[in-house]
Amino acid sequence: MILFALGLPGRFGDWCEAVITRMAEQTLGKVRIIAPNSAEELAIAMLGQEGCLLVTGRQPGTWLQRVIQAAGKNVAVALDDPRKTLAELMAHNGLGLTDAVRQVGSGSASVLPWLDLPRSLVLHAERDWLRAVETASALARHFELPISSRDIENIVSDLAAAGLEPGSSPTVSALDHIGEAALRVVNGALAPYANLNPESELNAISWGRDLFMMDGHQPATEIVDICGRVRALFYGPYIKLPPGQWLAEIVLGFSREATEMNFVIDILMGGTQIAVTKIQPAHEGIFSVNLSFVVEEGNDHAVEFRVVNERAAFDGKIALGEVTLVRQGAASGSAIDLLKTQLGLS
Repeated sequence: MILFALGLPGRFGDWCEAVITRMAEQTLGKVRIIAPNSAEELAIAMLGQEGCLLVTGRQPGTWLQRVIQAAGKNVAVALDDPRKTLAELMAHNGLGLTDAVRQVGSGSASVLPWLDLPRSLVLHAERDWLRAVETASALARHFELPISSRDIENIVSDLAAAGLEPGSSPTVSALDHIGEAALRVVNGALAPYANLNPESELNAISWGRDLFMMDGHQPATEIVDICGRVRALFYGPYIKLPPGQWLAEIVLGFSREATEMNFVIDILMGGTQIAVTKIQPAHEGIFSVNLSFVVEEGNDHAVEFRVVNERAAFDGKIALGEVTLVRQGAASGSAIDLLKTQLGLS
């Protein structure tokens, strides 16, 4: 038998997997847990498999969705506030802020298309972990595991004793220590994914410049001297987006010397350019560049923005502000004010 349990990285997802594993062990025998990256990996794991196979994923690909739908299988999807998940990754896994935002942001985008599948049991930590026995029972019914209520209660109790219970998970307030600027980056990238349900509309996403890299492969928090060869002055953030039509607004600041240059701004997914435009600033100051692009159904690639100088330069400076992803809207005034201050234009 094959069971499928997906969701965001974090302790609630770990709890759901642990509950399913223990219930399956009591009713089906030995359980093997895998997190395949392709249909081929899944097929190989199924060969000669005895007992039960639990397939998990923290950034589940669309290939897995096709497999599950074709096979008519049920799936459990574990959700939590992505900012709590980020706090857990930073506290328990030692991830830095940028890597954690990339991982959780991509996971949130990957999980979103699963929420309205007919055979998905969508579980929310804030609601369902607090009633652990009832939630475990719902998982048993969803996967048709013939286990008694007493055994379910024992499993939940054992996991709580091992530290897997709601009180062991950080709250959003655990991020208060990272500072206002970092918290703004986290909220911009992850808050739109909080409290998701199939009927909810995804709010605007803001990718702060801390998530991007600049010339020299350093975080894009400084002004870049464009002097030198043609190259990518800014690039990133390598975060996935859900399918749909997107409008990106990129805020850039230019010094007076940079006004003689043309700059190419493009978007890539999987190494393929999907949108491109150019800008030659008419004067020093802050400018916003809009790019419309589509994330196709079935896309599993992260998004990469690039800002490239079109020819070698002798002088000039450029700075990156936020990248805002919306259906429509304007750039963040706070990002513009920040760049004006850094360039001495305010």
